Amino acid sequence: MSRRQAALVRTGIFLAVALALLGGFRLWQSRSELTGEAASAAIVGRSLPRTAVVTALMGSEPYPLSDELIGVTVVNFFASWCWPCRAENPVLLELQAEGVRVIGVAVRDDPNNTQAFLDELGDPYFRVLADRSGATLTTLELGGELPQTLVVAADGEVLFHHSGPLAGTDGEAALEQIRDLAGPR
Repeated sequence: MSRRQAALVRTGIFLAVALALLGGFRLWQSRSELTGEAASAAIVGRSLPRTAVVTALMGSEPYPLSDELIGVTVVNFFASWCWPCRAENPVLLELQAEGVRVIGVAVRDDPNNTQAFLDELGDPYFRVLADRSGATLTTLELGGELPQTLVVAADGEVLFHHSGPLAGTDGEAALEQIRDLAGPR
């Protein structure tokens, strides 16, 4: 093999390895971006899977979150240890006062701590459920950050997703969309 042929082979191998690395990086990047806007795009328009299960706050057999849907429902994932969840609690109380049906799902939380949190700050939820392991967030591909808020139609279709507290600039914009989709009719 001539030097020129050897150089072409080395160049070909280099390009093949570079393309493989680039493809692997893009795959990793697309999977790691399933938070924020990417997670919203991934879940909005889809139906809640029956595998997204919850329990009653103080325990019960797991059942599908979609069983809790009556009309358009806001589903808020929160925890007593989550400081942004504390910040958004007054906003959720406002939604409740406006007649918006909000279901709370306590994530990776002790039920007694959840109840103490609600007793201290006020309970804005129509019903409080539990996702003790965080598996429901994983099933829904929402990542592990809290709070997370969904607006879900009665048929289970996710109409809206917001990651982060319903406070501040981003939260105010999300709150307007929530009111438009889930407010009293």
